[in-house]
Amino acid sequence: MKILIAGATGFIGSSLVSSFSDEFEITVLGRDMDQLKRRFPQHHAVDWKGLKSESATDYQIVINLCGENIADKRWTSEQKTKILQSRVETTDQLASWALNSSSPQSLRFLNASAVGIYGLNTIKNTENTPITLQENCFSQQVVRVWESTVQKKLENKINYTLMRFGVVLKKQHGMLKKLKMPYQLGLASILGSGQQQISWIHIEDLVRAIRLIIKTPSISGPINMVAPEVVTQKQLAKNMAKALNRPCFLQTPIFFIKLLFGQMGDELLLSGQEVIPEYLQKANFFFQYPMLEKAIFHEHD
Repeated sequence: MKILIAGATGFIGSSLVSSFSDEFEITVLGRDMDQLKRRFPQHHAVDWKGLKSESATDYQIVINLCGENIADKRWTSEQKTKILQSRVETTDQLASWALNSSSPQSLRFLNASAVGIYGLNTIKNTENTPITLQENCFSQQVVRVWESTVQKKLENKINYTLMRFGVVLKKQHGMLKKLKMPYQLGLASILGSGQQQISWIHIEDLVRAIRLIIKTPSISGPINMVAPEVVTQKQLAKNMAKALNRPCFLQTPIFFIKLLFGQMGDELLLSGQEVIPEYLQKANFFFQYPMLEKAIFHEHD
């Protein structure tokens, strides 16, 4: 089976390449050809300019992980535009390329998405939960536009899956990387009330869930890629501090988070959502890390 992974240099993409290399024929797609060749010397590499010369008919799976990190910088108007365009433009280009396949019925398109689609502070969200539009919620807007791009391009043409990621836990990457230094310095903190819910998944379970999607042709539509256990920010902070053998007694007030991070802080740090992996559970998917404590201590043992 031949798989194209767009956004291969990101931490999820690189984890997929590493895990899938012995099983599938991998092509890595990205903006920087030199970086791709340096990171993945054993794999066929293609940049966006070269994609038009690549035959979509040769592939069975396309995995799109492209997109500016939504939590990387404060949400200025310029940054919001960058976040949206980095998803919409690459997804549109990749979907258009996939449609050039002479046998689109045999091609599958796996697109990254996020649990932000459900909006802020919502509960018991399954794949069948109706999406309620929350006015001025940028994190929801990003995912709605992203998923809509896939649907408009590929509906009734190519089988697509929308992989709604929760917070992905991996040592020295993402949230764990950002938290490690302040926590090691004894600055572990409960943010606001600490009761905001976090839906998360360990990288090893995420990779295995994506493999399940690849090997199950009947899967399509949205899939919640989260662990069964939803935790509060307070639980996350205390487990992380415990794993690093550090205290967790500080509390950062709401006004300070909003002052420091603006709308990004309000939506990503002070709000959350309860998301249930209903499809994975019905498929009897085995989570190696169903509980946060086990996942956190695995990453810091």
